[in-house]
Amino acid sequence: MATGTRYPIVLPNTVRDLLEKTARSRTVSARERRNARILLLRADGVSYADCRRRVGCSRDAVCTVCRKFHQGGWEAVCRELPRGKPWSYPEADRQAVIAWAQTLPQSLGLPITRWSLSWLQRYWRRRKGTKPPARSCLRNWLKDAGIDWFRERKWCRSNDPDWLAKATAVCNAYLRADPDTAVLCYDQKPHLQALDRRNPLDPPIPGYPGRRDHDYIRRGVTCLHALLDVRTGRCRHACRDDHTAKTIAALVARWVRDRPEAKVLLICDNLSANHAPPVTAALQRAGKQVEVLRIPTYSSWLNQAERVFADFQRELLDRAVAVSVEDLRRQVRHWFAARNAVAQPFDWTYEPGLD
Repeated sequence: MATGTRYPIVLPNTVRDLLEKTARSRTVSARERRNARILLLRADGVSYADCRRRVGCSRDAVCTVCRKFHQGGWEAVCRELPRGKPWSYPEADRQAVIAWAQTLPQSLGLPITRWSLSWLQRYWRRRKGTKPPARSCLRNWLKDAGIDWFRERKWCRSNDPDWLAKATAVCNAYLRADPDTAVLCYDQKPHLQALDRRNPLDPPIPGYPGRRDHDYIRRGVTCLHALLDVRTGRCRHACRDDHTAKTIAALVARWVRDRPEAKVLLICDNLSANHAPPVTAALQRAGKQVEVLRIPTYSSWLNQAERVFADFQRELLDRAVAVSVEDLRRQVRHWFAARNAVAQPFDWTYEPGLD
């Protein structure tokens, strides 16, 4: 309790716990954290002068917080009084900021490649010579205009001269293949690292996300091979030490040989090992009519096996902890078994020439 003052501060245990939590919180405003610190210091008997120096505010601010708390408690301290009509800017100023955000900064003579609210304020000072709007004001202007100045979307154009023909063949296999023809997508995910953590992973708790240690220990690598049945959504897989043509030939030929259909459409990317002579010879000996459809360059998204790998990366690999390569392979087998138990085919709708 702060004695000898006009507004003595007495904190019950429940209020003290709330103020201590508020003073440490990162989700409340800076004003609330400051006010909580002032009340805690005054309750511990710290003088007005020391409290002002330790918190970094004026003596009047300390007195105001103590007076509000003495009159109405913590709720009165948090209650904001009306401050009059907010400052408004001409429409021309708002349109100028929106126009700047839609212009590459370097074309305006700035040494940056992307905008930030701070750089918009700096450019305002350079162009107008006046105090710029607050960051929150700039953020609201850009948000209302539908401009995401902090984001960008990347794109990549294929340099394959036969892109349309190859993409059409792949999409026709997905959408119009004969019912008695197997449509399979093959791909590999090489160099999966078995990473062990020095500290265990922490699950998320209320108010805090899950955590993991930055440090890790490499326990080895393995290569994942997968063959997706487009019609059923089920996926066969195998982990091997490499992804050479010899390994691919043995795996793909066995998987194709196990199919009941007489004709197989095999979709794969342009990795040289996928089309090496050992793979071609093994498919010819498989006893099936196999037609290999190549994915165009820079168009791996046409391979539905990549969609399986995306789920695999997000659901297992990103947070996997493996004490050995065999432990990682066991987790991979478990993931594919769980996926195949509820597998559904992807709802493919894309066709070249319709976008």
